[in-house]
Amino acid sequence: MTTGEPSHIQGSERHRILFATPMLVLLCVIWGMTFPATRSALAVTDPLQFLALRFGLAIILTTPFMVIRWLRISKHEASSRERIIPTFRRGVWIGIFLFLGFVLQTVGMRYTTASRAGFFTGLLVVMTPPLALLLRTSRMPGIAWLGIPVAVGGVYLMTDPGAGGLNVGDWLTIACALVFALQMIALEVVARTGRDTWTLTYAQMLTVGMGALVWCLIEGNGFRITTTGWLAVLYTGIFGGIIATWMQTRFQPMVPAGHAAIVFTAEPIFAALFAWVLLNESWSLRGLMGAALILAAMVISSLSAVRK
Repeated sequence: MTTGEPSHIQGSERHRILFATPMLVLLCVIWGMTFPATRSALAVTDPLQFLALRFGLAIILTTPFMVIRWLRISKHEASSRERIIPTFRRGVWIGIFLFLGFVLQTVGMRYTTASRAGFFTGLLVVMTPPLALLLRTSRMPGIAWLGIPVAVGGVYLMTDPGAGGLNVGDWLTIACALVFALQMIALEVVARTGRDTWTLTYAQMLTVGMGALVWCLIEGNGFRITTTGWLAVLYTGIFGGIIATWMQTRFQPMVPAGHAAIVFTAEPIFAALFAWVLLNESWSLRGLMGAALILAAMVISSLSAVRK
């Protein structure tokens, strides 16, 4: 007698993982490219204006799809129709975290390099387990604690005290990782009550875009953008926004959560690679050692998800 799942089910699971994994790696490539794209645009454009343009484009392109989707649901699925407004409302609350995170990240990248921003943003993988434990949304596996001192050591090496330590952009990017970790926890809690991923995603995008637009109107700064900036808006809005959201929604559920977390640790590597190729950003040996430790901390925290 054999135990466990039938072989054809196990084979189907392996097939899904083998198919989804390269798609998630491609997703990391897309995400990684958003860092140098944003960094190049911020040489001239105001950070909040860029954020408003990026998410404004994504909202304009996705609104017709969402309207058609909601109309179809309202016509054929009465029970789902009743959940649209509560789900949208929850998405707005989660979007506030997302808005604050993007503001901190975008403004921070005006004062630090794209590659450093990529690695510091990746600290959210390390921050999420202890925050989830503190907020009592989930338990923190013992192995996840090992990632914290490793990450701290990596940040220390990347600060390079001889060159002035952490600059304001580094601190803002680390703060953005903290806020993004809170957003992930909130999203995990809300996702337990429903599966309308597109409504949650659209509500978050709308919150970020409208928040950035209102902020820009209050500031009243003059609008400036170059051709490179418009290209960055197109890339981050379409590829880094709509396509990346669709790919994550489509392929991440096909693999175990811990497996996806490990794959996503490749994002800062691609960010650093693109920044080196496109922006000629260089690394010192000390910085490389620090980046390696941060990457190791991310893998350790991801392995805790695998173990869980």
